Amino acid sequence: MPRFSLTLTSMLTIVVTSGIFVGLVTALQPDLGVKIVFLMFGVLAVLIAKQSWAYGIWIPLFGLTVWSYGFNNVPLVRPLPLVDALVGFAVLFSIPYWWPLRRFRIVRNLLVLLFLLMVVVFFRLIIDIPRFGLLALRDALFAFELWSVFPAIALGMMLGERRLSRILFWLFSLATVWFLLYPWRELIAAKSPVVGLQRPVPLFAFTTAGFVAVPAFFWFMYRRGIWEGLGSAAALLVLLFFQSRGSYLAFILGGIVLLFVHGKQIIKRWWKVGGAGIIVVIVLSLVGDSLTGRVGAPVKVDTVFIQLETLSGTEGPGASTFRHRLKAWPAVVEQVRRESLGPIFGIGLGVDLFQAFTLGPDILVRKPHNDFLEIWARLGIVGFLPWLGFLIVLLRETWEGMRSSPEDAWILVLQISLLITSASQPAMGFAYITIVWVILSGLWVGARLREMESYGLLFRTRISKPLLTTNNRALS
Repeated sequence: MPRFSLTLTSMLTIVVTSGIFVGLVTALQPDLGVKIVFLMFGVLAVLIAKQSWAYGIWIPLFGLTVWSYGFNNVPLVRPLPLVDALVGFAVLFSIPYWWPLRRFRIVRNLLVLLFLLMVVVFFRLIIDIPRFGLLALRDALFAFELWSVFPAIALGMMLGERRLSRILFWLFSLATVWFLLYPWRELIAAKSPVVGLQRPVPLFAFTTAGFVAVPAFFWFMYRRGIWEGLGSAAALLVLLFFQSRGSYLAFILGGIVLLFVHGKQIIKRWWKVGGAGIIVVIVLSLVGDSLTGRVGAPVKVDTVFIQLETLSGTEGPGASTFRHRLKAWPAVVEQVRRESLGPIFGIGLGVDLFQAFTLGPDILVRKPHNDFLEIWARLGIVGFLPWLGFLIVLLRETWEGMRSSPEDAWILVLQISLLITSASQPAMGFAYITIVWVILSGLWVGARLREMESYGLLFRTRISKPLLTTNNRALS
């Protein structure tokens, strides 16, 4: 495997040169000098470490999954987000690892689709940056973040399913335990350090609670052990805390799909699902009346049905936001149609698509809370189709994986959650959804490709033992 290394002479040259630079900066700007010192130590540690690009996968994945919006707003150098810098580092420095994987059809398909998408994005940026500045670049970040799928696939290929499963255990466990603090989110936010790319926000946030709790439930459900059983109950409780119609729909739809495809396996696990439900009912009967969720309604099971009924037009928690989107979406379509060739090439990155809707002074939303509509409006059909194809390729791969292995139900449910979230929220507008989804998908794809290739190698051993030795060296 390729490995980055530094000779002693190179290291001494870097240290001496950097020391002179830091000394000059410290004399002029002491605060900036201290920050540069810490940054230098971090960069040096990453450069010396073996497969250092993996940090660009693990840090954003864990940081965004657990702290979501807050971690999303940590700047490296303003206005560059830390997570996007790490992802870019991972994509570039892992090219020797993921580029050879194009021999697999799914990697080739994803590569072609992203290349087509990036061509459209680059042409739009050439036109839109002079008009809208950094707003145009912000709207284009999702296309750059999707490239993290390739280092994630390479990393999943190195780990394999067993090692990846251990990492997912810690990821979902940490996230679920953190999300259980959701009822005290205001107190935690008040005590949280403040970060911000554009405006100050608490570092400790809970924005991904609903999005992550759904696949976490199905992941815990198919694992053995007492802790995994408690994890299912905890994830279900988090889902009720978050009070999101989209998360409820993803949970229900995922369960229906599993019943049709793997009904017998689901029935065998009735005790785990039932046990999780009993634990949740007991907890809510004791403290449910004293807790309020995201929309301010009591945390109860019947709140789920009340919220879902708002989709049919009845009054309930969050009904006004749903009605507002139904009015805003046709306005976006009309906005695109007014532009010459707008449906084909879009009306631009950085354009306000939400009719000047604001959350406060100088906080313009600009996003219609529907990725399918927004990406078509900004990039036209020429950009929308490659993006949609990217989603479909991952959905098809996870569908095939789930059909052959019920334990992989969580990754299919993750795709369902992303599709529903994209239809009701600006999922692609924020790294805490885009990067979490694409890295988890890439890790799973890579681990699955390794297992499939391993089975192929075992079959070929009956024909050619030297071929097995050569390929094993390639995998190691």
